[in-house]
Amino acid sequence: MTRLDVVAVTHHGVVRDHNEDTIAVDGLTSNAYEGEPVQVIIDADRPIPCLVADGLGGHAEGARASGLAATALADAWARFGDPDSITQAIEEASKQIFEEMRWSASWTGMATTLAGIVFYEDQAICVNVGDSRCYRLHPDGGLEQISTDDSPPLPPGAPPDAVSTIVTQTLGGTPTPSPINPHLTIERIRPGDRFLLCSDGLTDYQPLEAIENCFARRAEDDTIGAVADALESALRAGGRDNVSIVLITVEAVESGV
Repeated sequence: MTRLDVVAVTHHGVVRDHNEDTIAVDGLTSNAYEGEPVQVIIDADRPIPCLVADGLGGHAEGARASGLAATALADAWARFGDPDSITQAIEEASKQIFEEMRWSASWTGMATTLAGIVFYEDQAICVNVGDSRCYRLHPDGGLEQISTDDSPPLPPGAPPDAVSTIVTQTLGGTPTPSPINPHLTIERIRPGDRFLLCSDGLTDYQPLEAIENCFARRAEDDTIGAVADALESALRAGGRDNVSIVLITVEAVESGV
């Protein structure tokens, strides 16, 4: 039996007037309590999916795309915990987005990025498409990125705080389907391990050290407070994008593994 303590929050930010991010934690999908961290304890002897999908702003129906992907993947990943099935489910979710586009010409190009983890037995399988991220959180609050950004490199001479707003790979995003090559990393887990999933609204407009400070202060004994601090830090930094955060603590790993 694997047991996870999960704290999640999503917020539209202080500039945008709606939220195109979707969070899925096991069978729960974000649709309420925006701005309020929610804690869920999950015990299961099957794969446990957690994910953040970030609908692309500037494209049609970003919220629709992220919601479709999050729902489809949470369902599929709860049934299959092997890498091949996890990546195949991403292809199927992208196909669903293209099928949805056929309902209206104005929806052409709808798209979402994705960062997720499937916990099964003694493994955490991290997978991402686009620039939403997955980190391993170390005891001192340090964040080690284990996802891979699908973004072009910044030009020479770019300022230190410059960020790329271009993604080179998404689910959907083009008039006709194109191949997807998800990034996948397998991490061994044990009780006490922590992972962070987030949309780029958390990471694009503030230094990584500011985020690490939020978790260094509270992650050990107040996971809800740590996530609330991280959200507040993003909003203070300008909140120019939707912000979604999922903090996962491994409390128990399936016995005998």
